[in-house]
Amino acid sequence: MFRDERRKLWLNLFLVFVLWLTICFTGIYTAAKIWYSNEIFNHGFFVLPGSLYLIYLKRRDLLSQPINPALLPVVLILPALLVYVAGFAGDIQLLLHLATFSLFPLLIWSVIGHRAAWQIFFPLCFIMFSVPIGEQLIPYLQQITADGSVYLLKLSGIPLFRTGLYIEIPQGRFLVAEACSGVSFFIASLVIGSLYAYLNFKSSQKRILFTLISIFLPVLANIVRVYGIILVAYWSDMEHAAGADHIIYGWFFFAFVICCLLGLGELLREKSENDSAHKPNVIENTSQYSATRLWVIYTILIATVVWLYWISVYITKPTEMKQGIPFLQDVGELDCNSGFEWSPNFNKPSTTLMQYIGNPNRCDAQYYQAWFDEIDNELVSDLNKLYDEKSWSLVRNEAPVKLASGVEVSVRIIISPAGEERKVAYWFQIGEFIFGSPVKAKLYQTFTVMKGGNNTGVIHVVSLPVNSDMAAQVEKLSCSLPSKCN
Repeated sequence: MFRDERRKLWLNLFLVFVLWLTICFTGIYTAAKIWYSNEIFNHGFFVLPGSLYLIYLKRRDLLSQPINPALLPVVLILPALLVYVAGFAGDIQLLLHLATFSLFPLLIWSVIGHRAAWQIFFPLCFIMFSVPIGEQLIPYLQQITADGSVYLLKLSGIPLFRTGLYIEIPQGRFLVAEACSGVSFFIASLVIGSLYAYLNFKSSQKRILFTLISIFLPVLANIVRVYGIILVAYWSDMEHAAGADHIIYGWFFFAFVICCLLGLGELLREKSENDSAHKPNVIENTSQYSATRLWVIYTILIATVVWLYWISVYITKPTEMKQGIPFLQDVGELDCNSGFEWSPNFNKPSTTLMQYIGNPNRCDAQYYQAWFDEIDNELVSDLNKLYDEKSWSLVRNEAPVKLASGVEVSVRIIISPAGEERKVAYWFQIGEFIFGSPVKAKLYQTFTVMKGGNNTGVIHVVSLPVNSDMAAQVEKLSCSLPSKCN
């Protein structure tokens, strides 16, 4: 590649990088906050620099290819930009992060062209590991871990009783909590495994095989870890593997498993696959920089910057709580003095209301409402928990029930360490509209904000004893809330 063409390449890559930073600043900033605050995603700080280093290692192969800007990636760039704008307007961080870290490789592809981009296909895809996603797997990993460890304990002849995620042995009770799900190790193993496969295997079959091993191995290893902790506690009469001990054991165990994973990779790798003297296939360079194609890309990006500015200034304004408007509906609280301790664990609601409903002689039915203004918090968020996970665990999901409006709402059965089971149902109210689905509620909020509407909302939660009629109770409650159905 000639010197002038290299200058054009680096200049355009720099301009695209600056525009990406400008457009996706909110997505990058919020992702970095999650990387820093959540140990599950600490690896996010190293993914983008690591991807750039992998590209640097392929620089000879990259520069040996013709650099012809392409418009085909625009077919994917436009939807990604729309997703980012929707995430920005609706404060949907998942959409922000997915769009942010998919836009960057797509923009690089558009600047360098198809053949050059193919040379760095994996480094461009590796950037997607920057997206802080995976917490949604925690409940499933908890269930798999509990099921697998109980199976192994039964094979070992250890007497036990399981309720939900609680496993009781004669010496004590264990909870397969979020920290025991192994999600951190699962994500770390997938990142390390895919990177190792790329660097050490040439065969696509071996790369896929090793990546699959890095997915299943941490799940199986976590089952063995929980089984081993309970087994040691059983043998030592809870003197060992309880409290902080099992966390320390977990660190050493997972380090050992990672070593085993890499050792397995060394066994699979052939000597010829470690040939560092690989030379790129040098071809006649026919780089043709098309100013028209680049200006199409720049115009789209600049238009997006203007659109985001317009949304931030004229649409996403803080919504004030107007005096006299009943955002939270008082349904007539009973005169109760119940010692029952259940309450949702929501992330910074603006206003809350807890009431006892149902039978005045029992005081065991509760109705909870939380109002969110979407300034510093979110109505629909994974951080909003229907119960304190330190005191309750999920047993199962039950069939949905219908409100008076006909909207179906989800029902969950939860259990306490004392064996107390309860039903919990919830739904969302945005203005006059009611949603049983969090996805529909969030999408409606997003479109409302993009049109300049109100973005406030209320979560309604009902908690009843497990043998109570949830359908009758939520229908009765929803009759007192003027709403439209969705």
